[in-house]
Amino acid sequence: MKRKIISITLIIAGLLVLLYPKISEMYNNREQKRIMMEWQESLAIIDNGHKEPDTSEEDGNKKEKEYIENNTDGVLKIDKINLEQPILRGATEKNMNISVASMDHTGKAGEFGNYVIAGHRNYTYGRNFNRLDEVEVGDTIEVDTGKEQYKYIVEEKLYVKPQETWVLNDNKKSREITLITCHPMVNATHRLIIKGKIKDN
Repeated sequence: MKRKIISITLIIAGLLVLLYPKISEMYNNREQKRIMMEWQESLAIIDNGHKEPDTSEEDGNKKEKEYIENNTDGVLKIDKINLEQPILRGATEKNMNISVASMDHTGKAGEFGNYVIAGHRNYTYGRNFNRLDEVEVGDTIEVDTGKEQYKYIVEEKLYVKPQETWVLNDNKKSREITLITCHPMVNATHRLIIKGKIKDN
C-alpha cells in the first residue's frame, strides 16, 4: 500500500513538472492579452476625454488601469515574426515574466538615444523573443506609444558576451532601438542583439 502511494505521488509530481511550462506559458499569454486590452482601453479613455467613474466598486479596476498607464511604454510590433506585445517599463523579473520590457536609464521610443527592450526566449516565459533570431538587417521594428508610431529599420544583428554592455550605449545623435535576448535559447552563453534606427528623411 505504501509503495502504491509513493508511486502515485511520483507520477503526479512528474506530470506537474511536465505541465508547468505549458501552464506558465498559457498564464503569461493571458496576461499579455489582458495588458494589451487594458492599455488600449486606457488610451481610448484618454483620447475621448472620459474620466473613470469614481465608485468604490470600481477601485480595483482603476488601480489595474493606473498600473498599465504608468508602466507601459507602448506596443512592440515586428511583422516578420508575428510579434505584437506590450512593452512594460522596467526590465524587472515580474515584468519580463509577463512580456518584453524597456530597460531603465536608456532612451525613449522615437527620441534621440538608444531605446533598449529586453525579453526572454525561454518557453517558460511565454516565448516573448523566441523568434528574434529570424529578424535580419533591413527588417522593420515598430513601436506604437498610443500617441505616435515609430518605425526602426534593422541595421545590425550581433551575438555578444553578457559582459559586453557597450550595446546599451548611445551617441545621442540618432534615434536607435536595441532588442536584447539570450542566445542560444537553451543553455545561453551569449546575447542576441538586434539594433535599428529611425531613418530621418
